[in-house]
Amino acid sequence: MKIISQYICIIILILNSFNGFSQQDPLYTQYYNNFSLINPAYAGSHGYFTATASIRSQWAGEDGAPKTEAISVHGATGKNVGLGLSIVNDKVFVLSEKHIYADFSYALKVSEKSTLAFGIKAGASFLNIDLLELEIFNDPLLNENINQTNPNIGVGAFYYSDKFYVSLSTINLLESTRYEKRNVVTSANKNIVAYLSSGYVFDLSKEFQLRPSFLIRAVNGAPLTTDVSASFLWNNLLEIGISHRFDESISGLFQIRLNEYLKLGYTYDSSTQNIGNYTSGAHELSIIVNLNKSSSKFKKPKVPFNW
Repeated sequence: MKIISQYICIIILILNSFNGFSQQDPLYTQYYNNFSLINPAYAGSHGYFTATASIRSQWAGEDGAPKTEAISVHGATGKNVGLGLSIVNDKVFVLSEKHIYADFSYALKVSEKSTLAFGIKAGASFLNIDLLELEIFNDPLLNENINQTNPNIGVGAFYYSDKFYVSLSTINLLESTRYEKRNVVTSANKNIVAYLSSGYVFDLSKEFQLRPSFLIRAVNGAPLTTDVSASFLWNNLLEIGISHRFDESISGLFQIRLNEYLKLGYTYDSSTQNIGNYTSGAHELSIIVNLNKSSSKFKKPKVPFNW
Protein backbone atom coordinates (compact mmCIF):
# COMPACT_ATOMS: atom_id res chain seq x y z
CA MET A 1 0.00 0.00 0.00
CA LYS A 2 2.90 2.32 0.81
CA ILE A 3 4.44 1.71 -2.62
CA ILE A 4 1.14 2.50 -4.35
CA SER A 5 0.91 5.74 -2.40
CA GLN A 6 4.41 6.66 -3.50
CA TYR A 7 3.45 6.02 -7.14
CA ILE A 8 0.41 8.25 -6.80
CA CYS A 9 2.48 11.04 -5.27
CA ILE A 10 5.02 10.80 -8.08
CA ILE A 11 2.36 10.92 -10.79
CA ILE A 12 0.66 13.90 -9.12
CA LEU A 13 3.99 15.71 -8.94
CA ILE A 14 4.68 15.09 -12.62
CA LEU A 15 1.22 16.27 -13.62
CA ASN A 16 1.60 19.37 -11.46
CA SER A 17 4.86 19.99 -13.25
CA PHE A 18 2.96 19.83 -16.54
CA ASN A 19 0.45 22.31 -15.24
CA GLY A 20 3.23 24.61 -14.13
CA PHE A 21 4.84 24.56 -17.54
CA SER A 22 1.76 24.19 -19.69
CA GLN A 23 1.67 27.94 -20.18
CA GLN A 24 5.15 28.00 -21.70
CA ASP A 25 5.57 30.93 -19.35
CA PRO A 26 8.98 32.11 -18.14
CA LEU A 27 7.29 33.81 -15.14
CA TYR A 28 10.05 36.35 -14.80
CA THR A 29 9.53 39.12 -12.29
CA GLN A 30 11.57 41.55 -14.42
CA TYR A 31 9.54 40.64 -17.50
CA TYR A 32 10.44 43.84 -19.36
CA ASN A 33 14.06 42.66 -19.52
CA ASN A 34 12.99 39.68 -21.62
CA PHE A 35 9.90 41.01 -23.36
CA SER A 36 10.62 39.32 -26.68
CA LEU A 37 10.00 35.95 -24.97
CA ILE A 38 6.30 36.78 -24.67
CA ASN A 39 5.79 39.25 -27.54
CA PRO A 40 7.54 38.90 -30.93
CA ALA A 41 6.52 42.46 -31.85
CA TYR A 42 9.11 43.69 -29.33
CA ALA A 43 11.96 42.41 -31.52
CA GLY A 44 13.96 45.26 -32.97
CA SER A 45 12.44 47.96 -30.78
CA HIS A 46 15.81 49.01 -29.35
CA GLY A 47 18.44 51.11 -31.04
CA TYR A 48 20.86 48.21 -30.54
CA PHE A 49 21.11 44.52 -31.16
CA THR A 50 20.40 43.38 -27.62
CA ALA A 51 21.26 40.05 -25.98
CA THR A 52 19.72 38.98 -22.68
CA ALA A 53 20.70 36.01 -20.54
CA SER A 54 18.70 35.14 -17.43
CA ILE A 55 18.27 32.42 -14.88
CA ARG A 56 15.46 31.93 -12.38
CA SER A 57 15.76 29.46 -9.51
CA GLN A 58 12.59 28.60 -7.60
CA TRP A 59 12.73 27.19 -4.06
CA ALA A 60 16.53 27.42 -4.07
CA GLY A 61 18.27 24.52 -2.38
CA GLU A 62 15.42 22.02 -2.86
CA ASP A 63 16.10 18.91 -4.95
CA GLY A 64 14.21 18.98 -8.25
CA ALA A 65 13.06 22.56 -7.74
CA PRO A 66 11.97 24.51 -10.84
CA LYS A 67 14.68 26.34 -12.76
CA THR A 68 14.37 28.42 -15.92
CA GLU A 69 17.27 29.56 -18.08
CA ALA A 70 16.84 31.81 -21.12
CA ILE A 71 18.92 33.59 -23.71
CA SER A 72 17.56 35.89 -26.40
CA VAL A 73 18.89 38.30 -28.99
CA HIS A 74 17.00 40.75 -31.17
CA GLY A 75 17.55 43.87 -33.23
CA ALA A 76 16.26 45.99 -36.09
CA THR A 77 17.30 45.11 -39.64
CA GLY A 78 16.29 47.29 -42.57
CA LYS A 79 13.82 50.12 -42.36
CA ASN A 80 10.91 48.64 -40.43
CA VAL A 81 11.88 45.02 -39.74
CA GLY A 82 13.05 43.43 -36.50
CA LEU A 83 14.41 39.91 -36.02
CA GLY A 84 15.03 37.85 -32.91
CA LEU A 85 15.93 34.41 -31.58
CA SER A 86 15.28 32.93 -28.14
CA ILE A 87 16.13 29.70 -26.34
CA VAL A 88 14.44 28.85 -23.03
CA ASN A 89 15.17 25.79 -20.92
CA ASP A 90 12.72 24.80 -18.17
CA LYS A 91 13.42 22.01 -15.71
CA VAL A 92 11.55 20.66 -12.69
CA PHE A 93 12.15 17.26 -11.09
CA VAL A 94 12.30 14.71 -13.96
CA LEU A 95 10.66 17.03 -16.49
CA SER A 96 12.66 19.27 -18.80
CA GLU A 97 11.53 21.32 -21.78
CA LYS A 98 13.44 23.45 -24.26
CA HIS A 99 11.77 26.17 -26.35
CA ILE A 100 13.53 27.47 -29.48
CA TYR A 101 11.77 30.30 -31.34
CA ALA A 102 12.51 32.92 -34.00
CA ASP A 103 10.79 36.33 -34.08
CA PHE A 104 9.84 38.66 -36.92
CA SER A 105 8.38 42.13 -36.39
CA TYR A 106 7.26 45.00 -38.60
CA ALA A 107 7.03 48.53 -37.18
CA LEU A 108 4.80 51.40 -38.29
CA LYS A 109 5.44 55.00 -37.32
CA VAL A 110 2.11 56.21 -35.91
CA SER A 111 3.37 59.70 -35.09
CA GLU A 112 6.60 61.53 -34.36
CA LYS A 113 6.52 60.17 -30.82
CA SER A 114 4.91 56.74 -31.14
CA THR A 115 5.38 53.41 -32.93
CA LEU A 116 3.11 50.40 -33.47
CA ALA A 117 4.78 47.06 -34.20
CA PHE A 118 3.31 43.68 -35.14
CA GLY A 119 5.17 40.41 -34.77
CA ILE A 120 5.06 36.69 -35.33
CA LYS A 121 6.95 33.97 -33.44
CA ALA A 122 7.61 30.48 -34.80
CA GLY A 123 9.49 27.49 -33.46
CA ALA A 124 9.08 24.39 -31.35
CA SER A 125 9.17 23.04 -27.81
CA PHE A 126 11.03 19.83 -27.00
CA LEU A 127 9.68 17.92 -24.03
CA ASN A 128 11.54 15.22 -22.11
CA ILE A 129 10.36 13.34 -19.02
CA ASP A 130 13.02 11.05 -17.58
CA LEU A 131 10.77 8.54 -15.82
CA LEU A 132 13.60 6.00 -15.62
CA GLU A 133 15.33 8.35 -13.20
CA LEU A 134 12.61 7.42 -10.69
CA GLU A 135 13.96 3.84 -10.72
CA ILE A 136 10.49 2.33 -10.59
CA PHE A 137 10.61 -0.59 -12.99
CA ASN A 138 7.52 -2.62 -12.05
CA ASP A 139 4.90 -0.06 -13.08
CA PRO A 140 4.01 0.10 -16.81
CA LEU A 141 3.13 3.79 -16.52
CA LEU A 142 6.59 4.75 -15.29
CA ASN A 143 9.00 2.44 -17.10
CA GLU A 144 9.52 4.41 -20.31
CA ASN A 145 10.81 7.94 -20.89
CA ILE A 146 8.69 10.45 -22.77
CA ASN A 147 10.03 12.61 -25.61
CA GLN A 148 7.80 14.91 -27.60
CA THR A 149 8.20 17.81 -30.04
CA ASN A 150 5.48 20.46 -30.30
CA PRO A 151 5.79 23.09 -33.07
CA ASN A 152 3.99 26.35 -32.41
CA ILE A 153 3.49 29.95 -33.49
CA GLY A 154 2.66 33.17 -31.67
CA VAL A 155 1.61 36.71 -32.57
CA GLY A 156 1.76 40.08 -30.86
CA ALA A 157 1.27 43.84 -31.08
CA PHE A 158 3.41 46.41 -29.29
CA TYR A 159 2.60 50.14 -29.13
CA TYR A 160 5.05 52.51 -27.49
CA SER A 161 6.28 56.05 -27.10
CA ASP A 162 9.18 57.24 -24.98
CA LYS A 163 6.92 57.30 -21.87
CA PHE A 164 4.25 54.66 -22.41
CA TYR A 165 3.80 51.16 -23.79
CA VAL A 166 1.02 48.61 -24.17
CA SER A 167 1.56 45.02 -25.29
CA LEU A 168 -0.86 42.26 -26.32
CA SER A 169 0.34 38.82 -27.41
CA THR A 170 0.17 35.05 -27.31
CA ILE A 171 3.04 32.66 -27.95
CA ASN A 172 1.19 29.38 -28.49
CA LEU A 173 -1.68 29.59 -30.98
CA LEU A 174 -1.50 25.84 -31.62
CA GLU A 175 -3.00 23.90 -28.74
CA SER A 176 -1.55 20.45 -28.17
CA THR A 177 -1.81 17.51 -25.78
CA ARG A 178 1.39 17.10 -23.82
CA TYR A 179 1.04 13.69 -22.23
CA GLU A 180 -1.44 10.86 -22.64
CA LYS A 181 -0.44 7.28 -22.04
CA ARG A 182 -2.40 4.04 -22.35
CA ASN A 183 -5.79 5.71 -22.06
CA VAL A 184 -5.09 6.67 -18.47
CA VAL A 185 -6.28 10.10 -17.39
CA THR A 186 -2.78 11.54 -17.15
CA SER A 187 -2.80 14.19 -19.86
CA ALA A 188 -2.01 17.88 -19.76
CA ASN A 189 -3.18 20.21 -22.49
CA LYS A 190 -1.19 23.19 -23.63
CA ASN A 191 -3.87 25.87 -23.87
CA ILE A 192 -3.48 29.26 -25.54
CA VAL A 193 -2.05 31.87 -23.16
CA ALA A 194 -2.72 35.58 -23.70
CA TYR A 195 -0.52 38.35 -22.27
CA LEU A 196 -1.52 41.96 -21.65
CA SER A 197 1.01 44.43 -20.30
CA SER A 198 1.37 48.18 -19.97
CA GLY A 199 3.57 50.70 -18.22
CA TYR A 200 4.28 54.41 -17.92
CA VAL A 201 7.31 56.52 -17.01
CA PHE A 202 6.72 59.56 -14.75
CA ASP A 203 9.47 62.17 -14.56
CA LEU A 204 9.69 63.19 -10.89
CA SER A 205 12.80 65.32 -11.40
CA LYS A 206 15.85 65.47 -13.61
CA GLU A 207 17.37 62.57 -11.66
CA PHE A 208 14.38 60.41 -10.68
CA GLN A 209 11.68 58.56 -12.59
CA LEU A 210 8.75 56.51 -11.28
CA ARG A 211 7.98 53.48 -13.48
CA PRO A 212 4.76 51.52 -12.71
CA SER A 213 3.76 48.57 -14.91
CA PHE A 214 1.63 45.43 -14.94
CA LEU A 215 1.49 42.08 -16.72
CA ILE A 216 -1.62 39.87 -16.91
CA ARG A 217 -1.53 36.25 -18.13
CA ALA A 218 -4.80 34.58 -19.09
CA VAL A 219 -5.29 30.91 -19.98
CA ASN A 220 -8.50 28.96 -20.35
CA GLY A 221 -9.39 26.95 -17.26
CA ALA A 222 -6.99 28.74 -14.90
CA PRO A 223 -7.12 31.90 -12.78
CA LEU A 224 -5.59 35.11 -14.11
CA THR A 225 -1.99 35.71 -13.10
CA THR A 226 -1.32 39.39 -12.47
CA ASP A 227 1.99 41.12 -11.74
CA VAL A 228 1.96 44.74 -10.60
CA SER A 229 5.31 46.52 -10.29
CA ALA A 230 6.66 49.95 -9.43
CA SER A 231 10.24 51.15 -9.36
CA PHE A 232 12.33 54.28 -9.02
CA LEU A 233 15.08 54.95 -11.56
CA TRP A 234 17.96 57.26 -10.66
CA ASN A 235 20.00 58.96 -13.39
CA ASN A 236 19.41 56.04 -15.79
CA LEU A 237 21.92 54.11 -13.71
CA LEU A 238 20.20 52.49 -10.73
CA GLU A 239 16.69 51.03 -10.35
CA ILE A 240 15.06 49.83 -7.12
CA GLY A 241 11.47 48.63 -6.91
CA ILE A 242 8.86 46.19 -5.70
CA SER A 243 6.55 43.76 -7.47
CA HIS A 244 3.50 41.79 -6.37
CA ARG A 245 2.13 38.69 -8.09
CA PHE A 246 -1.42 38.47 -6.76
CA ASP A 247 -2.07 35.50 -4.44
CA GLU A 248 1.46 34.22 -5.05
CA SER A 249 4.49 36.37 -4.15
CA ILE A 250 6.01 39.73 -3.36
CA SER A 251 9.38 40.69 -4.79
CA GLY A 252 12.22 43.16 -4.48
CA LEU A 253 13.81 44.44 -7.71
CA PHE A 254 17.28 45.81 -8.31
CA GLN A 255 19.04 46.81 -11.53
CA ILE A 256 22.25 48.67 -12.31
CA ARG A 257 23.71 49.90 -15.57
CA LEU A 258 27.48 49.52 -15.56
CA ASN A 259 27.99 51.32 -18.88
CA GLU A 260 26.21 52.01 -22.18
CA TYR A 261 26.41 48.35 -23.17
CA LEU A 262 25.91 46.35 -19.97
CA LYS A 263 23.10 46.14 -17.40
CA LEU A 264 22.60 43.69 -14.52
CA GLY A 265 19.31 42.86 -12.80
CA TYR A 266 18.37 40.84 -9.72
CA THR A 267 15.09 40.03 -7.96
CA TYR A 268 14.11 37.99 -4.95
CA ASP A 269 10.57 36.61 -4.72
CA SER A 270 9.05 35.68 -1.38
CA SER A 271 5.99 33.44 -1.51
CA THR A 272 2.79 34.70 0.13
CA GLN A 273 1.26 31.20 0.06
CA ASN A 274 1.56 28.48 2.68
CA ILE A 275 4.32 26.79 0.70
CA GLY A 276 6.53 29.73 1.69
CA ASN A 277 6.69 28.23 5.19
CA TYR A 278 8.51 25.19 3.85
CA THR A 279 10.63 26.48 0.96
CA SER A 280 12.90 29.40 0.24
CA GLY A 281 11.99 32.06 -2.29
CA ALA A 282 13.01 32.52 -5.92
CA HIS A 283 16.20 34.17 -7.15
CA GLU A 284 16.31 35.76 -10.58
CA LEU A 285 19.41 37.15 -12.29
CA SER A 286 19.57 38.81 -15.70
CA ILE A 287 22.38 40.23 -17.84
CA ILE A 288 21.50 42.59 -20.69
CA VAL A 289 24.16 43.41 -23.28
CA ASN A 290 23.80 45.96 -26.07
CA LEU A 291 25.95 44.41 -28.78
CA ASN A 292 26.09 47.19 -31.38
CA LYS A 293 23.95 49.80 -33.08
CA SER A 294 21.26 48.33 -35.32
CA SER A 295 21.26 49.08 -39.04
CA SER A 296 17.68 50.38 -39.10
CA LYS A 297 17.16 53.91 -40.49
CA PHE A 298 13.65 54.00 -39.07
CA LYS A 299 13.63 56.70 -36.38
CA LYS A 300 11.80 55.18 -33.41
CA PRO A 301 11.09 56.71 -30.01
CA LYS A 302 13.10 55.40 -27.11
CA VAL A 303 11.38 52.34 -25.63
CA PRO A 304 10.20 53.04 -22.07
CA PHE A 305 11.71 50.74 -19.43
CA ASN A 306 14.76 50.27 -21.70
CA TRP A 307 17.16 52.65 -19.99
